[in-house]
Amino acid sequence: MKKSKIWIRVCVHILLFITLGVHSSKFDVNPVTDDISRLSILRQNIPKDYKIPVNYIPREEGGMCWVKLNVFYLEESLKGLAHKFGNISSNRKDISIFIQMFQELRLNMGLLEAIMNDFQCHYREERWQTARYFDFVKDFLIAAQNKEDSDYCDPPPCPTTPYAVTTADYLNEPETLSGVLEQSLLSLLFIPLVALIFLLVWKVRSCRNEENLQQSPGEGGLFPGAEATAPPLDTEISEKNMLNVIEIE
Repeated sequence: MKKSKIWIRVCVHILLFITLGVHSSKFDVNPVTDDISRLSILRQNIPKDYKIPVNYIPREEGGMCWVKLNVFYLEESLKGLAHKFGNISSNRKDISIFIQMFQELRLNMGLLEAIMNDFQCHYREERWQTARYFDFVKDFLIAAQNKEDSDYCDPPPCPTTPYAVTTADYLNEPETLSGVLEQSLLSLLFIPLVALIFLLVWKVRSCRNEENLQQSPGEGGLFPGAEATAPPLDTEISEKNMLNVIEIE
């Protein structure tokens, strides 16, 4: 009798555990936990002036559908940011945790294509610095945790002019690791190239100096092309004087 009661209690606890587990997984839309504190670590590890691309809708335009409208593009933005780091990087590991959180959020929210199409003209594509980016991610996760969303939202009128995508931030984006390696390789190739040019110039000048030395005579100290003239002899001078005397007579 005691054994049967024990087994009944065990079965009841198991059923309760399974029921509560299914219930929590069904209704707990947000898997956000204390992992939000990892955002501060990422914020410190990534350079402050790094520009992170993001496609988003402001809270004032998204309204109660703000969470659903931004979950997909924030997930894609985090994936792009994770690819900037190596496979063994701690930053990539922390970002992967948030990517998984966003995936669970998006799957629990159901189909989002229809509402995203309704707000398509309100999406903005920008590049944010590290602090602003992770502040936005933190605000999003807090809003999702508080379930600040709705299934029915009326989009505001589309703007008369589309939002311009600024490229200045993209041009000023700090160089990634691949860019640094590329510049390093170019600098290594530039050094031997300069040395080769210097050797060629030195060789040409040496050849010209040798040709000049061969064309000028090495003895006598005479200039090239000048012929030596011997001084007149005494006999020639006396003969000229005698002729002069005869002519006078």
